[in-house]
Amino acid sequence: MKNQTTKKSSKNKNEAKISTKEKIFDVSIELFSQKGFNAVSVREIAREVGIRESSIYNHYKNKEAILDAIIDYFMFEMLQSSPPEEEMEKLMETPELFFEIGAKAFIGRMSAPKTEKIWRLISIELYHNEKIREFFKKELLEVPLVSWEEIFTKMMEKGVIKQVDPKILAYEYFSFAIYLLFEHFVLNYEETDETFRDVMLERMSDHARFILDAVKMEED
Repeated sequence: MKNQTTKKSSKNKNEAKISTKEKIFDVSIELFSQKGFNAVSVREIAREVGIRESSIYNHYKNKEAILDAIIDYFMFEMLQSSPPEEEMEKLMETPELFFEIGAKAFIGRMSAPKTEKIWRLISIELYHNEKIREFFKKELLEVPLVSWEEIFTKMMEKGVIKQVDPKILAYEYFSFAIYLLFEHFVLNYEETDETFRDVMLERMSDHARFILDAVKMEED
């Protein structure tokens, strides 16, 4: 009986730790996205969570470790929404459907409540945080561009789009998505409402159709 009580007590403590860590994580996202990483202190995070400042260090080594955890979470969420490789290969045979699903997935990834705040955080920190700047350049620019170049190359191999420079085509397509991110998270973040997702989806779909009309193979 004593062992069961001890195990139950230990389990409750672990659950409490997890809950507190999640609160620290969520509060940090909220504060960082509002004020920027440097403007937020560990003391302020602790105050908003409702714990002592020293308790933060039971869960995170320092404030930088919280930022690292946020970026890891962000990348995990972004990758989770990508379809399986076999499904991607099949979708490439129907470019219209491929772009439609891709646009919806992109907007969905961007506009989920927690990831939306992280997008805002990244946008703020681009100007003065070297780690975030390098992360953005590599994971949110270079890697997607290489991926889109590979996708367009495969579409050419399948004979569904014309033979053009896949790297230029990747830039032409993906640069518009980056523009939309900049427009929302930097220029209009405080002004946009719930309709922005539908508006952005429509604009991305229009852009995809424009690109597709230029490169799609003519039907016999």
